[in-house]
Amino acid sequence: MKHYLPLAALVLMCACGGTSPEEEGGRMLVQARAALQAKDYNAAKDTILSLRKRFPTAIEARKRAILLLDSVEMIAAEDSLAKADSADWERLDVKAKFFRRKLQEDLKR
Repeated sequence: MKHYLPLAALVLMCACGGTSPEEEGGRMLVQARAALQAKDYNAAKDTILSLRKRFPTAIEARKRAILLLDSVEMIAAEDSLAKADSADWERLDVKAKFFRRKLQEDLKR
């Protein structure tokens, strides 16, 4: 019986005052979108990767995070493409096209 009390207390604490993994994941998506808007691509990617690690059960948030990560990669490549010299231009062009196509395929699902 003693073993069940700490577990019951933990369940009650989570049920009463905590937020769901989906809600927390949603908040992190908002942060990642804000970073993307500010053109802080590394922060956006880091936030998405952190969401995926911290909330493995937030399925809907993780689905949206996949699309957002593709968008971050595509926009970052396009932004770099605009500033690239001829040596990097082809590589960045291929990367941008890849993520554009990947995003279109992901949106079909």
